[in-house]
Order: sequence, then structure tokens, then C-alpha cells
Amino acid sequence: MAHALQNRDEYGYPTRPDSRRQVRNSVVHTSKRILLSTIYILMSLFGLFLRINQGKSKATPLDPQHFHPRRILVIRLDLIGDLVLSLPVVRILKRTYPEAEIDLLALPSSARVLGNDPDIQTVLTYDPNIWRRPKGLLNPKNWREARALRQRLHARNYDLAISVFGPWAALLSLLSGARRRVGFGQESYPGLMTDNVAGQHWNPDDHLHEVDYCLRLAQAAGATLQPEDRTPTLFVDQQARQEIASLLQQEGIKSEKILIACHVSSNNGQSKRWPIPYWARLIDQLLQSGKVEVIFTGAPDDLPLIAAITARMKEQAVNLAGKTSLAQLAALLQRADIVLTGDSGPMHIACAVGSHVVAIHGPTDPALSGPVSPKATILRDPIWCSPCYKAKGAPADCRFFTTQCMKNISPEQVLQAIHEIQLSQSSESQLEETRSSLGKAHSMEGILNEQDLS
Repeated sequence: MAHALQNRDEYGYPTRPDSRRQVRNSVVHTSKRILLSTIYILMSLFGLFLRINQGKSKATPLDPQHFHPRRILVIRLDLIGDLVLSLPVVRILKRTYPEAEIDLLALPSSARVLGNDPDIQTVLTYDPNIWRRPKGLLNPKNWREARALRQRLHARNYDLAISVFGPWAALLSLLSGARRRVGFGQESYPGLMTDNVAGQHWNPDDHLHEVDYCLRLAQAAGATLQPEDRTPTLFVDQQARQEIASLLQQEGIKSEKILIACHVSSNNGQSKRWPIPYWARLIDQLLQSGKVEVIFTGAPDDLPLIAAITARMKEQAVNLAGKTSLAQLAALLQRADIVLTGDSGPMHIACAVGSHVVAIHGPTDPALSGPVSPKATILRDPIWCSPCYKAKGAPADCRFFTTQCMKNISPEQVLQAIHEIQLSQSSESQLEETRSSLGKAHSMEGILNEQDLS
């Protein structure tokens, strides 16, 4: 992260690459396309072989009346935010097939956010990125890990595997030995899915949110959808809540003040981050009010970015970056009164645990991957080039190297959003007090009526 900040402007955004970096980027991109095309051709031939062997036997319909799975595997090998947005698949399948055990296969770095989820029997982890470099094929450890994973998956004897996204998930659903495999055929390799779902992620003609693609898969697996299924929910461990309460007490956080969590970083693109000087100005104004406690959240790699912000500040916020596990981070974001963030994994975590969120968007389209929560406020400036992110593997960085869409969102706009959330929270609190008073009055009236009757 410290190295990554070297080629950044005063706002924290990438500077225009020199000719040497441009050539290097072009070579890497071309090599990657050639490798992926070669793999696709080979896997397509293998898929054709599978399809011929499978024949035209009539499959059992995937619905609760005809299909009774004992074990289901859900595969999502992406960043934390994508994993959180995939959780509706788990919730819906558990409701549809309550007797089935549901396992989830995810990246090791993302899986830790799941904690002790009551709907998930076992969390399995695997990182296919170890095969990205050619030398990965020559590493015996990689082959041993792949063989161990295959053996573990086969031992579970899955009846159904859901490939949520991408060719790696499709390949692992095949290696799992699952008898039925559901996924988007166009983003898999031909022949690997037994039950192809029409379409593919981020089709421009669809203009669907990531959650909606996940709901399509659940529906194809036999589920009947309900309106509330569209909102992801993340289980927060009670022990993690207690650990966060102790940590906040150690840091001197006062419970009577409004707690605002600031997640200033984001993966997959520096331009998804709000400008460094804007963060500094906003947090100073919040702390100077005397009514707010501000904490930084993040991983150890985020410390240089946070240091760049605090160096511009007059006030002092509490820095908890690198001091929490992912399970504790979920508990921390749930404890916060308001979470301020760009488009990031913690943004989706905060929404899934029911927090009020102010989400600042620029290069990414919130209609496709933004927060899914009634408590989320989205701030963006719809300039002509935004959103520009195409979600095809490249980072969300500005092609003009200005990131003007993020610079146009001022600290004053964020302060106004915070003020509106505080007003709504106050109204909710007053409404709850009124309901409680009415309930007590109603109970007292019933007691008095009973006394009159006696």
C-alpha cells in the first residue's frame, strides 16, 4: 500500500502512466487474453465430451416437490462485497430446502466475514489466483492443495452446486462431483453446467444489480422468491459484538456520542476512493462539533492511506484499521450509528448488518453493484463519463486521470447526508417512544377495565 501511494496525486488518485508503464500494461493485458482464450478452447472441448457422455436422459425438475437435496454447495470466489451480495442465495435455498446442509466455498480472505452463520454448515476456502502465473503450474504445493480440495468436496457428496459467478466457480462445481450444477452458461465453459441459466453477469442489455443475478440462480434451483429476498443479511456473532464493545471502551469511545465509522479505502481501483483532503476536512468538522466520535476502519494495508489523511487533520480520530478481524469489523459497523464509505466491501457489510450508510460513488454504477438497503444514502455526481467501470477485470481507475466524478462530491454534501440521517434516526426514536407509551397506556387501560369488572 505504501508503494501504491507513490504514483498518486494529492487527492490519492493514480497519475498518468509513462510510456514504459503503458507498454508493460499492454503486454500483461494481451498475454492474459491469449492465456484465457487458450484455456477456454481446451475447457470447451472437455465440456463437449461431458455433454456427449451425459446423453439426453431426462433430469428431475429442480423444485421442492421433486428434488430433495441432502447437501448443497454454493461457490463465490470473489471479493468480500460480492460474497455478501451472494448471501441471498444461501438464505433462499435454506428456506426452500430446509433439510439440506448448505456449504459455501469462498476465497480465504473473504470467507472470514461469515462467522458462525446459522444457515451455513461448512465454510470451505480456496484461492484459484495461485494459478495466475505460469510458474504456479510448476509448484507441487498448488497441485496438492487442488487435489485435497477435490477430495474434500467429493467426500461431502453434493446433490447440487451453485456456480454464482465466473469460470473458476463453474470448474470447481464440476470438480465437486455434484450431480446437478446450476450457473450462467455464458460465463462458464460450455458443457460444465447441467442446468444452464440464461444470460450472464453485467450484460448491458439487462442493467441488473448483482443481487438480481443471484436471485435468478436461486430461482433456477427451485426457489420461490419473496420481496425481502433482495436485501442481503449478514449474521453478526455475539462474541464479536462483545469484543468490539471492549475495544471501543479501551479506545475511550463515549457511548453518549454519535459513532461514525469511516472506511476510506477500497479494493479494485483507487478511483473508488473519495479524495484524501476531503476526508480530512470532513472528519475535522465532525469532531469539532463535539457530538461525534469518529473511527477509521480497514486492514493493515490501509494504514498508509489513513496516515495521509490524518496528516492533513487538525483533530484526532480513533484508528482501528488492522485491529479487527472481519467478523469484528461486521460487529463494529453494526455498532456504528453511521458508516461513511466509498464503493467497497465494508459498504456491503454495513448494509447487510442493518447500519445507516452514506455511500460515495464515482466510476462504478450503484444500480449494478451499489448498496442494497433502505438505510443507504448514495451520493454521486452524474457527469457525462460516469459511471465508466465495465467490471471486466480491470481496476476502477479513471481513464482521464482526473477522477472528477469523486472530486465533485464535497464534504458539505456528505455532512448534509449525515444530518438527514440523524433527523430520520431522531424521528424513528420518537416514533418508537410513542408506540411504547401507547402500548403501556393500552395495557394500563386493560388492567383498569379488569378491576372495574371485578
